[in-house]
Amino acid sequence: MNSLNRPISRKPDESAAASGAPRNGAVAFTLIELLTVISIIGVLAAIGAGLAGVASRKAKESTIRAQRDQLGAAIESYRTDFNQYPPDNSLDGVNVNPALNPLFYELTGAIASQQGMYYRSADREQRLPSAQLQPALGVQGFVNSTEAPQRPKTFLTGLKANQHQEIPLTSSAGSLTVELLVIPYPWPKKEAATAPLAGRVNTSASADKRFANPWRYVCTKPTNNVAAYDLWAEAYIGGKRVTIANW
Repeated sequence: MNSLNRPISRKPDESAAASGAPRNGAVAFTLIELLTVISIIGVLAAIGAGLAGVASRKAKESTIRAQRDQLGAAIESYRTDFNQYPPDNSLDGVNVNPALNPLFYELTGAIASQQGMYYRSADREQRLPSAQLQPALGVQGFVNSTEAPQRPKTFLTGLKANQHQEIPLTSSAGSLTVELLVIPYPWPKKEAATAPLAGRVNTSASADKRFANPWRYVCTKPTNNVAAYDLWAEAYIGGKRVTIANW
């Protein structure tokens, strides 16, 4: 055969080596390509984390707003029945302690002893001596109360366990455990100095009670809803202090 028509033979890896392609059909990445892929993955992960954080903040705010609306509806129903808003913690008719309010007892009802010396919550034997109510909650008694065996009216139903909490207080009249309506997001310990119940909770109480985050309520000369009442909650969400209110 003429040597000019004879096929040229190459070593198996000669064409691959000449073209720079990997042997045996394997795919290889350069260092730059690997770094590019890693950078893209990092950016996507950061975006995902940011979106998750936003979703978490929005969910917490939505939960607090839903509870605000629930309390607002109960307060308005109370006003319809008693022709007044539930009393707040006003010792002198002017100054109010918004965080320590009797909303839980007024909206769920209380039972008075026949002697009128103490009250208890409607759902269990929680003794509340009348003499200690005023220094603790700013009231001498509860409007929405009855004597056993009668049952008080209940305006707030379906309360979850994380919506109310027993708080051991200290006052000039002695120690008293009261029930407060709270949001499910405690006050951060690093902000202890501004905690809503700072200086009022028994120092031996557990952290979850010392940093409980109650609903704030004012009907004595409210600042924002002058003809009605102010109801609000404050929480640290995403590292920022957020106020969710009825104004």
